[in-house]
Amino acid sequence: MTLLWPPLLASLAALALTAALIPIVRGAAIAAGRVTQVRNDRWHQRPTPTLGGVGIFLGFGFTVLGMALLGGLPPALLQATGRGILPWTPWEALVAAGSLAFLVGLLDDFLQLGPVSKLTGQVAAASLLLMSGIGLWLTGIYLVDALLSMFWFVGVTNAVNLLDNMDGLAGGVALIAALFLAIIFLLEGSPRLAALSLALAGALLGFLLYNYHPARIFMGDSGSLFLGMVLSGLALSPGPGLSRSLLAIMAVPAMVLAVPILDTALVTVSRVLEGRSVAEGGRDHSSHRLVSLGMSEERAVWVLWLLAVLSGSVGLSFRSSQRAAAILGGGVTVLVLVLVGAFLLQVRFRKLKAEGVSPVGLYERLLRLHQRFPVLLFAMDGFALALAYYGAYLFRWDEPQLSYELLYFQRSLPVLLGVKLLVFASVRVYGEDLRRYGLGEALRVVRANLLASVSVIAVLLMLQRVGLSRGVVAIDFLLATGLTLGARFSFRIMESWARRWSREGVAAVVVGKAEEMEPALCELERGRWPELRLVALVDRRAPQNRTRLRGYPLYGGGDALERALQETGAGAVVVLQRDDGEEGGGPRVHPGGVVLPMEADRNVEVYALRMGMTLSKGAG
Repeated sequence: MTLLWPPLLASLAALALTAALIPIVRGAAIAAGRVTQVRNDRWHQRPTPTLGGVGIFLGFGFTVLGMALLGGLPPALLQATGRGILPWTPWEALVAAGSLAFLVGLLDDFLQLGPVSKLTGQVAAASLLLMSGIGLWLTGIYLVDALLSMFWFVGVTNAVNLLDNMDGLAGGVALIAALFLAIIFLLEGSPRLAALSLALAGALLGFLLYNYHPARIFMGDSGSLFLGMVLSGLALSPGPGLSRSLLAIMAVPAMVLAVPILDTALVTVSRVLEGRSVAEGGRDHSSHRLVSLGMSEERAVWVLWLLAVLSGSVGLSFRSSQRAAAILGGGVTVLVLVLVGAFLLQVRFRKLKAEGVSPVGLYERLLRLHQRFPVLLFAMDGFALALAYYGAYLFRWDEPQLSYELLYFQRSLPVLLGVKLLVFASVRVYGEDLRRYGLGEALRVVRANLLASVSVIAVLLMLQRVGLSRGVVAIDFLLATGLTLGARFSFRIMESWARRWSREGVAAVVVGKAEEMEPALCELERGRWPELRLVALVDRRAPQNRTRLRGYPLYGGGDALERALQETGAGAVVVLQRDDGEEGGGPRVHPGGVVLPMEADRNVEVYALRMGMTLSKGAG
């Protein structure tokens, strides 16, 4: 228990120091003219002082220095890593590299350094980590490992820098990553590294008190470069109890820092497809795309924070004894992140088309090529099917039998993937619009999985009669069906969630019989009428106590419509109407529209939605 005190004290001290320093730094930034003005390629809506990174750096630095002087850091911290050219401890290397990255960012905040100068400074800071022995030591060939390590340090640093594009986003994601790293170090018996991680987390929490929406100060490049360099070094810092297996070395840092990596990959691919420079600014980050779907800025930030918690939890699971289950969870998380990235990638191009801007030729050519040869969806299925097959072994077998059975898994996996993908292609499960995936397409995927499983059994039994488990086959069919269907429905689900969270369009209340609302809700959620945004349902026959249907509040009773309009502030009413003119259970409908409460008859638009999904506008 005594080992927990230094990390906890470090966190509290850094929090208090940073929270006290940020107002001073903010005042100094305003006095020095270090204020970021409103620009078309930036997100903020009002001039905001920068240099918040100075407060983060000083709060963290004073805390670590104080602990070192007071003896709060364990003696083991003074031990060098044994791999480096410089006889530095991880503590000295992290502080030195972070300080150099901070100075490079501070110069950029004042002098606007060019890309080459910034990159040179980052490489110099990363070299300090590398020469102290912190790195990706994978191959045993120093030059190869050094290049991989430099790519990681510089890549993560720039990823955090790019992520600093919305109030509280970069600071919150970095805070989550630092907390997960601290937990990992504590579980592995490395309180010295946990103290550094928690000191960083405390400084970030103190900064977020002023950076959360609406932000009163930005961190600037001094903060983002410092955070990126320290986090990238912490993620690879060797602890005495840490597993140094290839999987742990690669998976844990990647999972803990998955959100910055995802955002950088999304921006890079998007700008390459648009023919723009990757280094230029713009409103095309993951957070911006979420807001373009109609989410509020705060909700977009929280969504990315939750993704960071999800990926960090998976990274933490790799340090548990259930390594096999962690691999499955990590694979599913990667699949989820890729699907989210793919969905957000097409959001911008769809928005460009809606605005009458023709996307670049490269994107159009790739889209046409994908429609003819759906290689990306093919690869997604391959990854999902491999995960399902691996998961089937985990559910079917326990140790020590699992280790023996996985030998057959390795031999049979190529055959399974080849046969299943061939069956998928032959039954034509590709080519549909994933944003409008329906029951018919889903049944086709179920049939394809069933036929694929039968075909795999036949082929494997012909090749080798011993080794195939009937339990594995049954579980594999269920998991494969679930993953392939889930991947396909993910676009429709994300589209539906985005519209449900959206603030764009006129808030609308649907009036009709609850049992007849399903088709209308599907069409509204798919965005068939983008000018309307569904917020509530009304069925006068339903109980007066408000319930929920498909996540929407359902109002019942004679005054249901009046209560729904009053509580939701809706500006439109959509009345379900049969083709024979009979209204589906709500207020009386006549050629002029629907009877509304007196106080709403001048402010609410009325639409009649016939069962054939034709929408016509009337008057209240």
